[in-house]
Amino acid sequence: MNKTTISTAFGAAFLAAGALLPAGAAHATASPTSTASPPGKATTVTVTEKEYTLTPSTTTFKPGAYTFVAKNAGTMVHGLAISGPGISGTKQISGIKPGATGNLKVTLKAGTYQMWCPVDNHKNLGMKTQLTVGGAGGGGAPASPSPTGTGSKAPAPTTSKPGGY
Repeated sequence: MNKTTISTAFGAAFLAAGALLPAGAAHATASPTSTASPPGKATTVTVTEKEYTLTPSTTTFKPGAYTFVAKNAGTMVHGLAISGPGISGTKQISGIKPGATGNLKVTLKAGTYQMWCPVDNHKNLGMKTQLTVGGAGGGGAPASPSPTGTGSKAPAPTTSKPGGY
């Protein structure tokens, strides 16, 4: 056998072996179709922060891993804090400058969570909302729709207005 025959034979064997792999094993890509987190992958939720509102990009939550991206669209420093079932104490980030973002990673279980800005007195000025995480079989309830704060505009249908708790 010469070099070309060996190379061709190896290539054919390699291709045949690839054909024996389960469908999708060689190049698997998946697109999430819900807010549930695939194992090992967090769902990203943007929380837009302004004086003095918090607006999550979704109001439906299922148990799983989440990365909350706090986007400071305001004119002063903000932060993001969350507490609820399965979170020991409070998880938070602060010091997010205007125009900047910060990431807060948490695993949510079924139940009710409080989310707020932990900077100064921002929480009492309306930068707070409540999230409800549904059980494994169903979606969560929307965040509290009662508006608080000043100068808030009506959000798009898939976002929530800041709410009290």
